[in-house]
Amino acid sequence: MKTPIVRLLSTGLCATALVACGDSVDNVTGVNQTEGDASTNITTNNPTPGSNSDSDAAPTTTTTPTTGVSMGETQGTTDGTTTMAADTEDDTAATPECGNGMQEGNEECDDGNDVPGDGCEPTCNVTAVCGNMNVEQGEACDDGNTEDGDECSADCQTATPTQDCGNGMTENPEACDDGNDVPGDGCEPDCTLTPSMCGNGMKERGEECDDGNQVDGGPGDFCLNNCTTFFPANCQAPANYIVCDDAPDVISNKGDKNNMLKAIGICNDTLANSIVTTDFQHSNPVNVSWQVTKGYGTYTYDHDNDANTPPQRLYSPREGSTFLIISNGEIAPPNGEGVVIEAPNNQGTTDNGNPDYMPLPPPFKAVNGSNNGAGGTPFMNCDNGVGDNDCSDTIQAQWEMTNADGNDRIYFTFKTVVPAGTYGYTFEFAFCSAEWPNFVDTQWNDLLIAYQVDPTPDNPNANPPVDPYSGNVTFIPDPNNPAKGLPITITALDPYFIQQGYTYNEPQLAGTGFEQHACSDWFTAKGGVQPGAEITVGFFLADMSDQYLSTAALLDNFRWDCEGCIPSEVDDCGVQPM
Repeated sequence: MKTPIVRLLSTGLCATALVACGDSVDNVTGVNQTEGDASTNITTNNPTPGSNSDSDAAPTTTTTPTTGVSMGETQGTTDGTTTMAADTEDDTAATPECGNGMQEGNEECDDGNDVPGDGCEPTCNVTAVCGNMNVEQGEACDDGNTEDGDECSADCQTATPTQDCGNGMTENPEACDDGNDVPGDGCEPDCTLTPSMCGNGMKERGEECDDGNQVDGGPGDFCLNNCTTFFPANCQAPANYIVCDDAPDVISNKGDKNNMLKAIGICNDTLANSIVTTDFQHSNPVNVSWQVTKGYGTYTYDHDNDANTPPQRLYSPREGSTFLIISNGEIAPPNGEGVVIEAPNNQGTTDNGNPDYMPLPPPFKAVNGSNNGAGGTPFMNCDNGVGDNDCSDTIQAQWEMTNADGNDRIYFTFKTVVPAGTYGYTFEFAFCSAEWPNFVDTQWNDLLIAYQVDPTPDNPNANPPVDPYSGNVTFIPDPNNPAKGLPITITALDPYFIQQGYTYNEPQLAGTGFEQHACSDWFTAKGGVQPGAEITVGFFLADMSDQYLSTAALLDNFRWDCEGCIPSEVDDCGVQPM
């Protein structure tokens, strides 16, 4: 596992990630890049997200305006437009008919029959051939032979990269590999995890908080010296939460959508021991697009640097017994142990049956909401009570760049009253996408939004002034302008994926279905709210501009936060270090 994130995507970290970008695309096939003063020209032989292998079609050239930096730069470097010489995705979004004997749209082949293993599968994908040096759908690797004992198993289902500590790729039996020999930075020079150190000012694995001071809780201090949370007397948020996701029914009963809330830690019991919600709304998602699970993937690691304790699954519950996975594709049902394990590299062409081509549902807004609705002052002067638009100013440009075309969408929302003396909430999430790396800096940029509406009236005369925040909560700092934010997409996360995420054949992706693509580690997101307000909170995920190539989000551990955060300080609220 790579370095635990320290102040996620701060300007310095992003700069480091961008430097690493040129060394990290060796495994990307069919991408040629030329730097220039005004544009970056990207030529790809795989222009259609529905395709998992090289196409015979003519290449598509994408010209993306940039500031003359590398392809690893985030979408904040673009002018929000993408000019396509041949808009392959739009052309292939027509309805191809698999089985009619004619290769159409995003089909890799069409032999007019439903015989598997004959070169063209009944799904109109080319039959995977182990040993041909091409990683095809259903394969985790392909090294050009069918022998065991090397980097790829004889059946092309198990990748075992050769260990090279310090190459920036985590390979068994390494616990991490950050590509440097700096001790104490989360990953040691011998590729073992740096033990958590309470009091160093960085929240690390196993810590609830770490403020780096010697104040053991009290006025203005919300973290005890043992790195657990301090609850002031005036904060009426629960100090101890009950568990409500440990019954088998929470996993198995897909007819009760309330299990989505239970899976993320919302029990609706009493105000003293749980978060209590009302007006639970959801998109009535098809069952394959959400799962409650005890774990995801097969990778385990020594989470506590103690050889006497069993290893822990990388994607395991952050509270209670389960967590929630939502997807704009399809998720395999949990196995007999309640764990979701996907076939290798199977998050390809999907249409899960959820609604397409519809506007954002309430309360989500793809309209800038800062500066009293005029935009331009992200996180400040929110237009609360007027439009409750996105005060982060992060969604509108992204929504317009993707033609406001959210496919296979899944969402849910609820209302809840903020306890007295409580100024925020937190939740944890991870993000995986098969759109990465081929469609970074394009309109095919799947979008995750966590949104809040706080209807508290403004009070500019208060000390400090009260400017309640409504808008996107899952934003990260824009490396080109730290006062601005970016939404959670593959483009925004590209530097993180390259530097600290899990990509290509790294073992952390095993069993996720995103082998050859990318997943993040768990992140924490923080929202700032006003005590006593009845807020609305929602989560939204969609496949932008088409219905091809899946993206999944893992959600868990929704909790009140006495301290809260200040939305106008972009690195205080939003996605936090982990």
